[in-house]
Amino acid sequence: MSFIITEELRFRKLICEYAIKYKNNAEAARRYHTSRQQVQRWVKRYDGTIESLRLKSRRPHSHPNQHTAEELSLIKRVYSKFKHEGLAQVYTEAKKRGYTRSYGSMCCQIRRNIPKIKEKKQYYKSK
Repeated sequence: MSFIITEELRFRKLICEYAIKYKNNAEAARRYHTSRQQVQRWVKRYDGTIESLRLKSRRPHSHPNQHTAEELSLIKRVYSKFKHEGLAQVYTEAKKRGYTRSYGSMCCQIRRNIPKIKEKKQYYKSK
């Protein structure tokens, strides 16, 4: 797999090599017009290859406050039984059965996970 080496990566490599050669991140930062902290982060990450200086993903690897499968099944059960009485009633019944989260998060999960069934219009033929 070939990667494109951008000008920015070459620049980072140049800065890292200068900072390592002279053992001074501040001097490298002054010379190449960047911050000392950024040079320090690059040098710490630099292992001799230009790929080590490539941007990393900032995507989260987990959702710590995500609803559990038990909570979702509880919401589905209670909603199927009490949906005709409104979401406030669904929330109170879910709280009685052990649901601990807020009303807003329950409504969000209902909108996201329970599909709405559209009622078909009845068309009458005129005689």
